[in-house]
Amino acid sequence: MNRRLLHLASALASASAIAAACAAGVAPVTYPVMPAALVPVDAEHNRARDFARVFCSTLPHLKDKDGRSWGDCAKYLDATDAPQPQTAIDARFKFLFVPGFGGECMKDVRAYSTSIAHLRDAHQIAVEYFAVAPFGSSEENGKSIARRIEEGWSGDASRRYVLIGYSKGATDILEALRVLDAPKTKVAAVVTIAGIVGGLWLPGDLRALMQGTQPWIAPGCPGNVEDGIHSVLRDVRLGFLRQNPLAVPGYSIVGATSLEETSTALRPTWRRLSIYTKEQDSQVVGWDSVLPGGKYLGLARADHWAIALPFEESPSAPKVIDRNHFPRDALLEAIVRYVSADLAAEPR
Repeated sequence: MNRRLLHLASALASASAIAAACAAGVAPVTYPVMPAALVPVDAEHNRARDFARVFCSTLPHLKDKDGRSWGDCAKYLDATDAPQPQTAIDARFKFLFVPGFGGECMKDVRAYSTSIAHLRDAHQIAVEYFAVAPFGSSEENGKSIARRIEEGWSGDASRRYVLIGYSKGATDILEALRVLDAPKTKVAAVVTIAGIVGGLWLPGDLRALMQGTQPWIAPGCPGNVEDGIHSVLRDVRLGFLRQNPLAVPGYSIVGATSLEETSTALRPTWRRLSIYTKEQDSQVVGWDSVLPGGKYLGLARADHWAIALPFEESPSAPKVIDRNHFPRDALLEAIVRYVSADLAAEPR
């Protein structure tokens, strides 16, 4: 993977880190060996520089909510490259976006809502937002995604889907591919953004963040949090990955941030997770958000909510979500641009 993520293996293997975890009240690692080999992404799969070129070319044309320039793209992406002239977005694919854990329970905010609107209004590219059950299991959500793909395919079989999953939405999509009939004929690729691909190290922290008493949770949300939590356990996700190789091309964006650039609401989890590695976004460890065999698109400098949830544009955003300034519109547009062009260049 990139240079920074290579430090993860040694940090995890450190006996002193395990001791510190126990002392801090964090459950010790129970795996006698690492569940997967941590090796650099080879040149064929490491597309961070190529993706950065697209992102850095997209960023100058967009403004933040106050109409200001976003500035240097190096503030937001680990790899950078010089901007290039942009061409029209290839429209031969359909895009379906699946939000993360508790997505429909977040108060006055939806993942990539402004970004999806920008693509529609400025580029005439439709990205369908598919609202899965907020705390549903990935197995059940996967079935509903598969049904939606089948419905869309029966109505228009001329264009395959690019499925984009944020956080737990990534696991829901992978479950959909497992049950979907002839997935390669209907799905061109899967893209994960801070995806819970390999499971969570601290699922209890996610459970706490989703309690109905939290100021960012909308009233009236369902109480079946445990259904979704079970789906993101490490043994569940790693077992799934071993038994279900990715059936279509995959692309992954990783999130990672420092404690100072993490929202106050997420800092307790960041601190606990930092015992294992500092290459994390307060929810997901870096290497666990990369699809096995997929193309690595780089590391976004954002915490787990800032990378996708536009709290800063909500009038009722809690004050503890105070590090939410991130060019989400540019990130999603760059994903659509890069993946469309990359798929179009490959033989079907």
